[in-house]
Amino acid sequence: MNYKKLTAGILALSLTASLTACGGSSDSGSATTGDTTTADVTTTAATEWTGDDIEVDALDETLDVDISGKTLKWLGIYDLNPTNDSPERSPELALFEDTYGAKIEYMPTTSDKRFDDLATSILGGTSPDIFAYEWRTFPYDISKGQYQAIDSLVNWDDPKWAAVKDTADSFIWKGEHYIAPLGYSFNDTQVLMYNKTTMADNGFEDPYELYLNGEWDWNTFVDMMKTYVESNDSGSERYGIGGWWANAFVYTSGETMVTYDGTKFGNNLRSQKIERAQGVLEDIFKNNLIKRGWIGGESAFVDDSILFYSMGTWAYNAAAKSCPDDVIQIVPFPKDPDSDKYYVSNKVFAYMWVKGSENADCVKAWFDCNRTVNYDEKYVEATKEKFLKNNDGWTSEMYDIAMNFYDPDQFVQAYDYGYGLSTYMSDTLMTVLYEGIANEQFEDWVQAREEYYSIVDEEIKVYNDAE
Repeated sequence: MNYKKLTAGILALSLTASLTACGGSSDSGSATTGDTTTADVTTTAATEWTGDDIEVDALDETLDVDISGKTLKWLGIYDLNPTNDSPERSPELALFEDTYGAKIEYMPTTSDKRFDDLATSILGGTSPDIFAYEWRTFPYDISKGQYQAIDSLVNWDDPKWAAVKDTADSFIWKGEHYIAPLGYSFNDTQVLMYNKTTMADNGFEDPYELYLNGEWDWNTFVDMMKTYVESNDSGSERYGIGGWWANAFVYTSGETMVTYDGTKFGNNLRSQKIERAQGVLEDIFKNNLIKRGWIGGESAFVDDSILFYSMGTWAYNAAAKSCPDDVIQIVPFPKDPDSDKYYVSNKVFAYMWVKGSENADCVKAWFDCNRTVNYDEKYVEATKEKFLKNNDGWTSEMYDIAMNFYDPDQFVQAYDYGYGLSTYMSDTLMTVLYEGIANEQFEDWVQAREEYYSIVDEEIKVYNDAE
């Protein structure tokens, strides 16, 4: 059995629900080059290949495309090819190169210049083939005609794509799909953490056990933090929570600021569920339970100054290694006590097919390699093995708990379309709406909501009034 190695860079992990968006303009319709069709059949692969480190089975089947010797152009802030810092090929790159005989050309850009460089390349007739999905992709960039529809590249009847079809349909733009969801960005997933020893020493029930019993809700969460702070007799400062968390908490209401029904966007700032969640934030704020300032994983639990810490999963490794004699536990954010569902919001992982690209078969094969790696169990297990090898603060149990955040049987994904309406919404206003109380920008949600309600209306109107 031949196998393939994996890297521990960006982990995009498969889930039954991911995002897909369709965008439209007269210049970015469902263009197809060559003989590629949605219903392309697969053929048994004749290729065999070996990897550099951890191994996984070679592809049993390949798409019926001939791209040997061809090049896929990628404009991005990191190289998809091996580098000095990351010398091993990713599994998707190995499949792409060794199975199809194609390669990737890296077109470097920076975080600050990436969107400008993309626009310049499109206007100049030097388009890359693929670009990263970003929060502002849907609908802002798609509506401006920067990407091509991908229905000609993806067979939605294939089980690996059918698994993400429902959520894909929730992001249809003018009847077409523009985002082929590959999974979720693991490092961006927000998790709530705590030290199990600290919990036990203070007489609290274990939050993760409460979650497993369906009893982990807002009331218990806030009561724990208040008790922890109020019972402090050590003379040192104590807080309930620190890190990056307010937006993840509001998502647990089950509703988002901006909605979309497949045709029109809606202003949901006056949602009663969001108001209830913001009311809990007001209570947390007024009781001085929030530790301010930046808190890295390496310092989160060393002095017991906070009971809970939240950040992307990228911070867990350092947090766990800072307390080698204790267990740093991951738990979902608590649910609304009036709800029986737990809600999370995870950033989708996808590549966009750029306007002007005439390399449909290469893009199609790249999408398929990525989706296979994130769907096929043998690749998923190998990814886990590689991740644990490179991140020794993680345990298999904690990794599985974090991965469960993508399980639609356990969590409902909450996606706020407001981030994609404009650069102002994504860069400024959405942060204010979700994190304004925690960041001391305002103390009263209702007052803030009414201040920004008309602004959100105007942002939405641009799309709802467009032909």
